[in-house]
Amino acid sequence: MAMRVFYRGQDAVITEQQFMWLTGTLRSFDIAPMRRVWVVKRDARVTGPRAEVVASAVMAATGIGVSAMFVDVPLVRLSLAGVAVALVAIATFRRRTVPCWEIRTLYRGRETTIYTTRDETTFNQVKRGLNRALETSAGARYRARAATG
Repeated sequence: MAMRVFYRGQDAVITEQQFMWLTGTLRSFDIAPMRRVWVVKRDARVTGPRAEVVASAVMAATGIGVSAMFVDVPLVRLSLAGVAVALVAIATFRRRTVPCWEIRTLYRGRETTIYTTRDETTFNQVKRGLNRALETSAGARYRARAATG
């Protein structure tokens, strides 16, 4: 019998029996021992520019640079150039927060983060696939208990 796949993407694969998080190293979790699965949304601090902020800073710096060419006083010219460089540096190196979604579970008695991403659409697809796998696994456990009991 073929194994059912509930989700297959670039960063995760979810089957009837396993959740595989395809990070730098494969992290694989059996579905059956998972208990109390929950979602956590947190803000992750990242370093790096947002494209629109850097573009605005570069445009402002260019405007300041062009206007500095029409000023005859060297000190004013130098000050305007310094402001332009500062604008680009601040826009490029500032820290920002981005939302980060996690799936956590009690896995074999320990709280474990089994999946993390900053992409909300992908996160919702993975969560839906995991829910289906858990429902299938729970149904199989119930049927096995009913058959033996």
